[in-house]
Amino acid sequence: MKLSGQVRKMNVELGAPIHYFLSLNKESHSLNPYIGSKLKIEWRGIITCIECGKKTKKSYDQGYCFVCSRDLPENAMCSVRPELCEHENGNEAAKEFWRTYCNIDHFVYLSLTSGVKVGITRHYNIPDRWIDQGAVKGLIIAKVPERILSGKIEVAVSKYFADKTNWRKMLKGKFEDLDLFEFREKAHQLFPEDLKCYALANEKVQSLVYPVESVPEKITSHNLDKVPKFEDRLTGIKGQYLIFETRVINMRKYSGYHIDFNFD
Repeated sequence: MKLSGQVRKMNVELGAPIHYFLSLNKESHSLNPYIGSKLKIEWRGIITCIECGKKTKKSYDQGYCFVCSRDLPENAMCSVRPELCEHENGNEAAKEFWRTYCNIDHFVYLSLTSGVKVGITRHYNIPDRWIDQGAVKGLIIAKVPERILSGKIEVAVSKYFADKTNWRKMLKGKFEDLDLFEFREKAHQLFPEDLKCYALANEKVQSLVYPVESVPEKITSHNLDKVPKFEDRLTGIKGQYLIFETRVINMRKYSGYHIDFNFD
């Protein structure tokens, strides 16, 4: 089977294991049935912006052209530093973005990937956010009414908790099976005093299982910009990575790329 089109990050459905879907031209195609099969991937040398559709020589911020990366509210500094959100005081586009995406309930969570990390996300992004990270466990520890507040909690907690994932250890499944409830107690103590009222103590830990048959002993990330095509046997999917016998590839990194997929 051959599929072609503009790539976006893979879509998921919660299950045991999680079900993955390749996103091409905004259409979803089931991937799990092809685990164990040969897959040929070839980038056609074309990149188009996932927002405006214009051709671009380089992808910025995982799929945007330079202008959209620079000007869209979702790509402002607060996308990675939510505690600095100023959309409420920006232009009309920024204010509309604030009303729709910032001034809504957000969760602060702990997840177990290569270790325990703290993160934030909009309330409707659980468990997809954890799945994108390749987390094997997740636990919501706070619910706040606005993004900037979740960012302030994350900053306070991340002084003692990691906020990054070692992606190689994540893919290999190398982690210590830690008790997230114990880490929640410590995290709650680190909340700023005026935000402790948003702490949640009764949420359950959610476990996640990925469709992975095997992982290469030495994990190498394939770069389509340098080697635009390859063929290998697909052995699993975790996070936003396709896992092959001899390499892995982060599909989210290639959002906006036009790629051919040939499945045996």
